[in-house]
Amino acid sequence: MTNDIEEIDYAALRRWRLVIRGAVVAVWVLGVVLAISSGWDPGPWWDSDRPWPYPLGAVLVEIAKITLISLGLYDILRPMPEGSSLARTARAAGILVFTLFWVGATMWTDQPGYAYATSTYVLILTGLLIATLLGHVVIAAARRLRSRGHAA
Repeated sequence: MTNDIEEIDYAALRRWRLVIRGAVVAVWVLGVVLAISSGWDPGPWWDSDRPWPYPLGAVLVEIAKITLISLGLYDILRPMPEGSSLARTARAAGILVFTLFWVGATMWTDQPGYAYATSTYVLILTGLLIATLLGHVVIAAARRLRSRGHAA
């Protein structure tokens, strides 16, 4: 009977991972579509008499930023019964800091549309990642306090 319970828990874990994966992929696709469609907006500084060449290289860099922060979000949200929650939190914090520096280094005014779209996307997901990261820290601290209370 124990094997049946373990199989049910494993099946539920697989379903939950699939839901998390699907949600993160949906958000990632939304960000990619936003970056690609915003590539056609040259920004307010562009002379409207000249044609706007599509900035494929710059849009691909923005898609890389979107992908990186989405992977960080998935890494911290995915359910894992085994493994260290601290390691996942540390990886997510590293991705968070790296992405914020990467996005912050390229932020200035009067940019083309793709830069604004990606910056907004990355900042929203960074906020979600910070909230999740803080939640993990609070839960870990509560568990430590509770385990100390029982040991005493």
